[in-house]
Amino acid sequence: MLASELTTAFGIGLTQPYLIVLLHSHRGIALALATGVVSLAAITSLLGNPLAGVLIDRFGGRTVMVLGLMIAAAGMLLLAATPGLFAAAAGVAVTGLGWSISIPALATRLAVLTPPDRHQRVYTLQFVMFNIGMAAGAGLGALFLGPRMPVLWLAAALFCLISIGLVLITGRSATAPVPVEGRTAGGYREALRDRYLLLLLGAAALLSTVGYGLFNAAPSLLAIAAGDPAALSWLSVANCVTIIAGAPIAWRLTARLPARTALLATAGLWALAWAVCIPEALPIRAELTCAAVLVGAGELLLAGALPTLVNAIAPDDLRGRYNALSSLSLTTGMAVGPLLTSATAASGRITPILYGAVALAAVAAFLLCYARPGEAPVDAQP
Repeated sequence: MLASELTTAFGIGLTQPYLIVLLHSHRGIALALATGVVSLAAITSLLGNPLAGVLIDRFGGRTVMVLGLMIAAAGMLLLAATPGLFAAAAGVAVTGLGWSISIPALATRLAVLTPPDRHQRVYTLQFVMFNIGMAAGAGLGALFLGPRMPVLWLAAALFCLISIGLVLITGRSATAPVPVEGRTAGGYREALRDRYLLLLLGAAALLSTVGYGLFNAAPSLLAIAAGDPAALSWLSVANCVTIIAGAPIAWRLTARLPARTALLATAGLWALAWAVCIPEALPIRAELTCAAVLVGAGELLLAGALPTLVNAIAPDDLRGRYNALSSLSLTTGMAVGPLLTSATAASGRITPILYGAVALAAVAAFLLCYARPGEAPVDAQP
């Protein structure tokens, strides 16, 4: 499964950083319109995550992961071979749908294949493998930024097919779980009755907004306002180096640090990441580099902690829905962060988004402290 994740991530790295370049330079789509087309992937993800939960609980994680990878491969083939705006929009939407189905399936599959006491380590390792694959793919993809660029999407589709083969040899897909005696299968309604899950989802959405969402948008605003757009190049490098170099440390911490404590540490690190950008005593490059390092450290902790906590409380017959809701909370935060940044840019003031990020991280920490880690799902049987 981890080899499959590495293979898939390599294909994503080949294509995702260069999607706007493909749409604008090779398909002739206006830059502003191309940016809007790219957002279709996030929109379909909001639909695909809930659908994935239903399918996983019915057909098993392996089957649904294969389905998601097949859909993603089909979307990449559309982008590679079909010109025109509508074909590009369809390709982006279909690709996003495929990933939004396969990601919760992977989380569910890893939970089933490994014992609970190893979940935090396994999910941390999965996140590191993904980042290594992404970095390697992006580096190779940069060599094809010319007339041969559409070949990258053909190669990524091929990597999806290889990944499918790796998924298929991980064992037979589990049959649909039998509902727990004494509890009627209520689908998402039943899952959302779990008070502890709701607290986790709320904290995860806030953390995703502060970390992933704002990190993808706010640094550009800060760098441009400071008159140093080139500072953004330091951002990506610092973030990637932190994740890859910090992996051994995170691996050791997972054996000693409870998952809920790791999420609290993530909230603290991400609050500090934006707090260091508030004073203007440091050059913008130093501020953004510090923020990138702190965000990367928090990503390592969250990657192992959140799915560990979710799967620790998930009943077998609703495990797919629990993981789908977890993915949906992160997807929501990734969409909200850029919207908040856009609103701040429209106001002409920068500091409110930084203070707001610190406040949101504090609220997330409050939700995690308020939650009782020993709570069982509603109506769960011992």
